[in-house]
Amino acid sequence: MYNRPLSPHITIYAVQESSLSSIWHRISGILLSSLIVFSSIYFQLALHINYEQFLLNYVIFNNIVFFFYEVLYVLIILFLSYHALNGLKQLLWDLGFFLNQKFIFVFLITISFFIYIFIFLLIF
Repeated sequence: MYNRPLSPHITIYAVQESSLSSIWHRISGILLSSLIVFSSIYFQLALHINYEQFLLNYVIFNNIVFFFYEVLYVLIILFLSYHALNGLKQLLWDLGFFLNQKFIFVFLITISFFIYIFIFLLIF
């Protein structure tokens, strides 16, 4: 037929920083909420089963997660810090402050820098 793309706007579309940060804010909130829910379920189950079985599960869980403990710790801190700082940005926007494109770019660079420094300090 014709040699042209079906949707030409897809090839020239540029992702906006504000929509991308909003999507990541929701994803980090979902991950943090699921972490809280599943860890509370785990501790409730640990309280209601006998102590020997809890110790066995604890040893098995520690052997599996031991290798990934630092990675999980850094990821949780990353999600928590990003979610908190991005939530602060959303609150400032709701109050009508800093609603220009320059602030969005500077804020994304600043939040990336602070998260990097925070993770670097936690590792060492």
